[in-house]
Amino acid sequence: MIQRRAVCLFTILLSGVSIPALADQKPKQQAKELVEKAKGEGADRVKQVQDYCAASVLEPKDKKMAEACNSFRSGLIRDDNAMMEAAQASYKIHDLDKAESQAKGVSSYDDKLSGQAKFLLDRIKGDRVFAQVQAAWTKGDFQAVQTLAEGISNPDVKASASAYVNNVNVYKGYIEQAEKVEPSDPQEAIKLLTLAKDLNPNGPSDPAGKIAEAQKMLAAKNAPPPPKTVVAPAADSPAEIAKKVNKIINDARNAEKQGDLQTALNDYAMALKLQPGNQDAQTNSDRIQQTIQNDPVAAKAELTSAIRLFYKSQFDDARRTLISYLESPKTALDPGVADFYLGATSIERSILQTPRAKWQGPSADALQAFKEAKKANYNPVRSLVSPLLLKIWDSTTP
Repeated sequence: MIQRRAVCLFTILLSGVSIPALADQKPKQQAKELVEKAKGEGADRVKQVQDYCAASVLEPKDKKMAEACNSFRSGLIRDDNAMMEAAQASYKIHDLDKAESQAKGVSSYDDKLSGQAKFLLDRIKGDRVFAQVQAAWTKGDFQAVQTLAEGISNPDVKASASAYVNNVNVYKGYIEQAEKVEPSDPQEAIKLLTLAKDLNPNGPSDPAGKIAEAQKMLAAKNAPPPPKTVVAPAADSPAEIAKKVNKIINDARNAEKQGDLQTALNDYAMALKLQPGNQDAQTNSDRIQQTIQNDPVAAKAELTSAIRLFYKSQFDDARRTLISYLESPKTALDPGVADFYLGATSIERSILQTPRAKWQGPSADALQAFKEAKKANYNPVRSLVSPLLLKIWDSTTP
């Protein structure tokens, strides 16, 4: 009996020693397996570092595993730093292909370095698209300019591409305005078409051909009239004027229902031009102007509309809208912008209405508007402004 008890006690003691020993054996084995695995992962250095370092965590007392983790990790980060610096250097000398290849060689191990590489790759992609935008502009492919610019995500590159998009809109504005005024004023049409051709000689709509047509029309218009009696067209009767005014007022009401206050205001102004005593048009016009003056959101839309009218060469409408905006001190949140475009509108309008040889420079009102804009610390986007306007702006002192 005593011998049997001794055997049982020895068995219990033996089991108490072997269980922890087996438990210790498992992490060691896993660590060794990870090290062996890491040795064959040279093609994937991130995974290799992760396995070496995981092994050192499982076996913290093994100095060789810790040294391997630190060595391979330091080497990877060192190489990533060198690759990133090389990519940035290649980018600075505009070797985009080499910069792209080097940036792609930066691993994903370090979040900061991989983030820098991702940013540079995005910038390279944007630069390439921007180069395509420039080429499309030079070629005169305006649709490509707008489509490519919309696909740019980098904000800095997108801002640069927007200048070309704005140039496209300015060019189209010159052409549209020229087509509109050509029947009645071919001389002004020639000026507008010349501005378009100077802006982009390869642009669409054939401004050079249209200039030739307008010149023929101007020559015909200036030719002495044939010796015959010309019957002038009869003026509209009061009933016909009233009919036109009613239609314009209906259009204004529809625009107002749709929230387009600026269009409604323009329509009411047209109605008052045809029929100055129309009380309905006057009352609604005053009401909308009051709404715009008391509503910052509407005022901002009014300023945006005025700038668009300027780039479409609709200078009379732009000037009236800008003055309306500035007359409301409650909502004129960007007086510097408005004053600049008010001065620019006056200058562009006087240039178009005056033969080039007789133009005597900007008016005092235009210069005063520029001075007010400078007092408000406004700085125009120079790529969107004609060289002549910039010259006058730079020479203006507050």
